[in-house]
Amino acid sequence: MSQKVLLQEFTRPAFEEYLKEEPNPVAIIPLGSIEQHGPHLPLGTDSYAALEISKKVACRTNSIVVQPCWPGYSPHHMAFAGTITFRAETLINIIIDTVESLVAHGIKKVLILNGHGGNAQIAAHAARQARRRTGAIVLMPTGPMGGNVEEMLQKIDVHAGAGETALALTLFPDLVEMQRIEDFEPTAAFAPQVEDLRQADDCDADIRAMLVMAYIGDTHEFTSSGIYGFTDPKDADVEQAEEQMEDRIARLVKLITYWKTIDLP
Repeated sequence: MSQKVLLQEFTRPAFEEYLKEEPNPVAIIPLGSIEQHGPHLPLGTDSYAALEISKKVACRTNSIVVQPCWPGYSPHHMAFAGTITFRAETLINIIIDTVESLVAHGIKKVLILNGHGGNAQIAAHAARQARRRTGAIVLMPTGPMGGNVEEMLQKIDVHAGAGETALALTLFPDLVEMQRIEDFEPTAAFAPQVEDLRQADDCDADIRAMLVMAYIGDTHEFTSSGIYGFTDPKDADVEQAEEQMEDRIARLVKLITYWKTIDLP
């Protein structure tokens, strides 16, 4: 990671040299959040994860990384201390303004790497608007979902559980405080009707999953710990997280490498 990829670390002449030497530049915008992540993960988990993955991808593709903000759209976590949320229109404007600035300097390919579920639809809308306003191509890759939906329904490992803890231990272990969850037991409990739907066997799992997620409210309404799901973060599988992260990085590198061979109209 000795290669400089963060825009704010470039001097102006160095950035001008980069633009001159790179015939098809791509800018990566990592998005995340500042929000509670249970007792043990840092408030900036989503932003740290998106940033670290973006840096690794940028190093392998000669791209630059521009992180215009740390908070995202997180009103569902506001009952927990430390959460900061932007309004949807604020986040949209930040993304569009960032893309417009990059386009003004000649970068017309922008990849948004979103690390926070609450940003997804907002960022997708901003990407479409930015393209319409600037003519740039703005991608927000989501990747193949896959997986066993029934198993996901039983775990609902959405936030600060075993999966996200494993990724944090892979990317920024010095910020994780596992000692705070030595005696942790899952605290998530859905309303009876939602729990019945989660456990039902009279309908396809993917349909039930869509309905369960639609009926879940703000985080504090169903978990006192802030850990959203039924997994134990102490069960974090770092080896598996490393493999999944490397697969994701490789896929993004492949995407950008191929994208660079395509000229804009």
